[in-house]
Amino acid sequence: MADYQFGRGVGERLFPEGCVVELSKRTGRPRYVRLDEEIIATIRYPDNMIALSLKGAERLREILGERAPRVVLRESGVERVGRGMNPLAADIEYCSEGIRPGEEVLVESSDGKLIAIGRAITSSRIMRELRAGAVIKIRKVRKG
Repeated sequence: MADYQFGRGVGERLFPEGCVVELSKRTGRPRYVRLDEEIIATIRYPDNMIALSLKGAERLREILGERAPRVVLRESGVERVGRGMNPLAADIEYCSEGIRPGEEVLVESSDGKLIAIGRAITSSRIMRELRAGAVIKIRKVRKG
């Protein structure tokens, strides 16, 4: 699934030997992927897509580098996310090509620090064209 979602060969590097898949007690389906007792991803139900944790997002950024699906925010956007809000189109300084609605995105500050992980509401093309409105649904924010 990681290869489909993030690109060929990413799965083996994102989930190396030693990863443990935890099954849901209720449904018996894969629920969490852990590495060294830390959750790096959650398997979303019902589409079975991967939702990364902040640790998983860091790993993805290391693996893909500049090719990672990422959005870089201006200072106003970083502050907005820090207050628990979703970033607006006007907050975007840069976004990767090819981001599709519903895709996992890494949210970074202009100095390259990962500040959050979320799900794209619109495509990268529309993110660039919009002047107002939320473009990413933030799921997890890095504290501090």
